[in-house]
Amino acid sequence: MKRIFSRYTLNVFQLKLDTWPYPQHTHNFYELILVNEGSGRHLLNGVSFTYDPGHVFLLTPEDHHSFEIDSYTVFTYIKFTEQLFAEKQVGDRTAHWIKKFENVLYNPNTVPECIIKDQEDKKLIFPLADMILQEFNAQKPHSRILMLELFGAIMVLITRNLSQKNLVSSKVMQNEQDKVQRVLSHIRQNMDKKALLSQKYIAETFNLSPKYISSYLKKHTGLGLQKMITETRLKTAERLLKQSTYTISQIANQVGFNDASHMNKTFQKYRGKNPIEFRR
Repeated sequence: MKRIFSRYTLNVFQLKLDTWPYPQHTHNFYELILVNEGSGRHLLNGVSFTYDPGHVFLLTPEDHHSFEIDSYTVFTYIKFTEQLFAEKQVGDRTAHWIKKFENVLYNPNTVPECIIKDQEDKKLIFPLADMILQEFNAQKPHSRILMLELFGAIMVLITRNLSQKNLVSSKVMQNEQDKVQRVLSHIRQNMDKKALLSQKYIAETFNLSPKYISSYLKKHTGLGLQKMITETRLKTAERLLKQSTYTISQIANQVGFNDASHMNKTFQKYRGKNPIEFRR
């Protein structure tokens, strides 16, 4: 099955379609899909559900889906990764903000229904999505800050509806693959916080043996704990080098390297070139 990748922490756009041109696929990001116009069927994880204007779907990276379009359809897409939550952090409020939505983010869909059942909430979420789309396209001063706040409001509405309708289990799923994904997400969100990436802290947080955690990750991902942390930092640094104007020192600090020299040596070792050469 095809897997679609995105290098952006946030991407907002509309699709206007008479027919669905894509095969069933998964992603490396989360996907919020709002139906502005049109009708058809949404095939999500092998289950079909009729969609109409006003329907809202939330997909995790492991969900696979496609659409069958009956009438001209306008979709609004909000694609995002966990890094968006790190960007929204404000001091000690970060953990609380992420905690609020972890049931939404870390549980796969079991039914492909519209996730917004409250009609008053539905009247709110579409204007919020329209505002994010406008800001994303306009890119005015402070647009990013405004988009983060609007995104947070949307996630509050989603969480409230999923909680009310029990569409997402309140229990943390304990099978191995889910736990691996949670560990990887923790690494991505905290790559600049060394205390939160220690073997002991991760083991205690995810109920794993400290001696076993590295081999556990290697079994499921091919990389042990330290190599996974290093690779996560490198991939994030690569994105920032390509897409931002941050200095090497600023990027090194953001992704958790000791300093620019440490980042240079790590890039040279694992990528065969230094960050300046990579940026060029």
